[in-house]
Amino acid sequence: MKKIIALSAILFAFAGCKKDNVEGNKPKLTFKSVSAEDVPAEMRMITFEFQLQDGDGDTEDALYVNDIRFGDDTKFDMVRMPELESHKGTKLDAELTLYVSDLPDNVFMRLRDGRDPDLVPNPDTMQYRVFVLDNAGNSSDTITLPKVAIHR
Repeated sequence: MKKIIALSAILFAFAGCKKDNVEGNKPKLTFKSVSAEDVPAEMRMITFEFQLQDGDGDTEDALYVNDIRFGDDTKFDMVRMPELESHKGTKLDAELTLYVSDLPDNVFMRLRDGRDPDLVPNPDTMQYRVFVLDNAGNSSDTITLPKVAIHR
């Protein structure tokens, strides 16, 4: 009987020393869809849809986007996210849309306009890498989006 009590005490001690789940606080960004993978010349806007989850709810700043066409895989442009009404300590589950457009509006990521063909090695194919950061500095995994063919 004493052995069972001693063994139980040791098991409870090991169970109490369990490592904290860091993965639960890390934002999780999942690619869902793109509105078109083959963009005809008359189409002026496409959208990328994402699912964003964060265990501690402190993701509310920006989506970081790298345009692979430019060859610098260390330069990420910051695209502001709308207010997600997230608060630290609450679980966040939101859908995000990244607009890529030629329309004369406030869309940050451009589809065709403002692209110098001499600077872009493959101007008819677009591809992005994206990630998010939360307020605690936790980063989601960087995901590479599918290639999109752009006709001029």
